[in-house]
Amino acid sequence: MKIKISALLLIVFCVSGCYYDKYNKLYPPVSETTCDSLNVTYSVSVKDIMNNYCIGCHNASTASGGATLDSYSSILPWVQSGQLMGDVKQLSGFISMPPGSKLSDCDIAKLQKWVNDGAPNN
Repeated sequence: MKIKISALLLIVFCVSGCYYDKYNKLYPPVSETTCDSLNVTYSVSVKDIMNNYCIGCHNASTASGGATLDSYSSILPWVQSGQLMGDVKQLSGFISMPPGSKLSDCDIAKLQKWVNDGAPNN
C-alpha cells in the first residue's frame, strides 16, 4: 500500500512539474530574419541600403548637403573619408543619417563589412 501511494505521489509530482514549463522557453522560435553580413556586395547589399535610405535626399537632382550617393563612384569618396560610416553609425562629430531615424544594426554591419573589404565595386 505504501509503495502504491509513493508511486502515485511520484507521478503527480512529475506531471505537475511539467505544468509550469513554457513551450516558448523550452523551444524558442527561430528567427526568420537573419542578417547575412558575410556575403556583402555593392550591387546587392550596399546599393539596396542606399536606395532605401539615402537616395531620396542624396541623388543627382537634390544632392542634400552636397552628397550624392546614387552611384558607386559618387559613394566612394564618402567611404574613403570615413564620413559614410561616421554618419550612419551616428558617431559624435558626424551628421546623423538618416535624419530622424537609424539604420538597423544589420544594415550597419553590412556597410561596415563592405568598407572593411575595401569597398569593392562588385
